Amino acid sequence: MNKILDPIAEFFRRLFEKDFVVKIISILAAVLIWFIVSINEYPTISRVFYNVPVMVEMQGTYAEAHNFQVVEQKISSANVYISGDRGEIGNLEKEDITIVASAENVINATSYNLPIDVVSSSGREFMVTNIANADTGENISHVNVKFDEIITREVSVKPKMDNVKIAAGYISDADDVVIIPDKILVTGAKENVSKITDAYVYVESPGELSSTYEYMASNPVLYSGSSPLSDVETLSIDRTSFTVQVPVLQKQVLPLEVRITNAPAGFDTDAFIEKLKMSVSELEVAAQKEFIKEIKALDIGSIDMREVNIGSEFKFNTSEFLPDGYQNLSEVNTVTVTCPTENLFSLTMAIRGSAVQIINAPPQFDYNIITSGFTMNFIGSQESLEQLTYFDVIAQIDLINYELEERDYKFPVTFSTPNFSDVWCIGSEGVLSPKATVTVTLKSDNER
Repeated sequence: MNKILDPIAEFFRRLFEKDFVVKIISILAAVLIWFIVSINEYPTISRVFYNVPVMVEMQGTYAEAHNFQVVEQKISSANVYISGDRGEIGNLEKEDITIVASAENVINATSYNLPIDVVSSSGREFMVTNIANADTGENISHVNVKFDEIITREVSVKPKMDNVKIAAGYISDADDVVIIPDKILVTGAKENVSKITDAYVYVESPGELSSTYEYMASNPVLYSGSSPLSDVETLSIDRTSFTVQVPVLQKQVLPLEVRITNAPAGFDTDAFIEKLKMSVSELEVAAQKEFIKEIKALDIGSIDMREVNIGSEFKFNTSEFLPDGYQNLSEVNTVTVTCPTENLFSLTMAIRGSAVQIINAPPQFDYNIITSGFTMNFIGSQESLEQLTYFDVIAQIDLINYELEERDYKFPVTFSTPNFSDVWCIGSEGVLSPKATVTVTLKSDNER
């Protein structure tokens, strides 16, 4: 080696004794000579590349087919030590090589120690002498990787109203809050997505609310049970902004009213209603304030006098008589109305069929009542029933809404006692409206 270097050194010594241009040319020539000598004397070199990314290869694997993805990777980069021909790796860049961990043996959503290999995108050949953890410097041949199945799940969006203040005399129920959209799609590892029970958006109000309030909410918080989900960085949500409408209802205590139907002529319904007993006489409700001011009492329904006996009970469900948009705050589901028993008596009386009057009858027909009579139960005070006779009973068939032809009909008969304001009647054996068979025949031309 000295035999080669000594003449070169002598050449440079003589060169620097000459002019400047010659010196520059001489330096370049020397570098070229040194490069040629290095290639011939040292053809193999070693190099190190720091922080080379570790990539998990899943293409064409069982893991890819079953939608597995990497959810945790212990080592994301490493230092790669290589050696090879100077001409092959002398100008190799870090971007030209990658550390690959193969997932070809991954068949379950769990952790694996995957073997690693170094590949070159440029196709240059070299020998890997070592791979070391970029953080610790420890030699590695495998990388620990955790896999999980990636799923998408629909989750309901609910309001968190801890920061909403409602004015006195008003209420707002979280169950009535309208959120648009009210569902989101959450995508992520099955282990994490399966923990989600709800998504909440936080609602705030500018002050005390006394009317319906609309709010723009964003960034729903995912919950598992009663606690926010902690590991959400790997999850994606398809929607992050929402319109939230908070209904605010005014509270009101309203009296209850019941109606009477099919009462006989002359019957004092007001006096009868006063004797009725309700299990509750009023309900506390809530509704939009513009609606609730229009209602002074709640109509719970009607009682048909043809069904009323001494002490009869009628039940009304609050869900059926409360108007739309009203909330029942009293926790009463059924209102029972009990008919009076005190000073009431019953009298059974036979009414002849011939006593039945036909009113509003078309004049071109003749009417013949076939039914011989009716057995009716009359209910009222003792004083009225002691005076009641069948002459006081008016039995009628009203044909005003019928289109008639020649044949037999069964028409309902109504009974009333207009001389007694506290007497009504009901049919025997549970019959609401007894019917009479009537033969309708067309009058002759001379009779019309």
